[in-house]
Amino acid sequence: MPFATPKLAGILIYQALSFLTNELSDYLATVVPDSEPRAVLAAHVNPDGTPATIADKVSLTLLNLTPETTVRNLVPERSGNGSDHARLSPSIKLNLHVLVAANFKEYSEALKFLGLALAFFQGHSVFTPQSSPRLDRSFDRLVVELEAATYQEWSHVWGMLGSKQLPSVVYKVKLVTIQDGLVQGRTPAVSGLGVN
Repeated sequence: MPFATPKLAGILIYQALSFLTNELSDYLATVVPDSEPRAVLAAHVNPDGTPATIADKVSLTLLNLTPETTVRNLVPERSGNGSDHARLSPSIKLNLHVLVAANFKEYSEALKFLGLALAFFQGHSVFTPQSSPRLDRSFDRLVVELEAATYQEWSHVWGMLGSKQLPSVVYKVKLVTIQDGLVQGRTPAVSGLGVN
């Protein structure tokens, strides 16, 4: 993966979620044609605590970030131009826990659109820049996995959001890599081995 600049590292989470929202919205438009996007990236509560207005949409909301524990990169990374190597701090590989909720006036419509979202992510669980040209090349891949939740966990989720429960599921979006690209030090490249 190319190393991100600090500016880019700060927007990778937004880029990942925005990409998934746009892909889902395009899919929904092929099944249920509409002039407005049916999937939106949105919070369920406004900053002042009032409920957000998300009418007749499928919303994607970031619930939490967790480190990816199966992929550990504890050694500094290197990037070189031939004459020397720049040492960078180890990347952070994150999982994004994303709520996909169907907010529709009619309960039957909410269930229909939630089912369509499930079908989309079941058929599109891995995104790469090669398979999805709109995915920024800063990502090697995004892997989307359905998460199971208990009734108690659902209660905590909706209580934390300060909203009423809607037909919804939670997905784990794996392997969003954060690397600020700031050089920690430089090491000269080995040009050759001398034999005496």
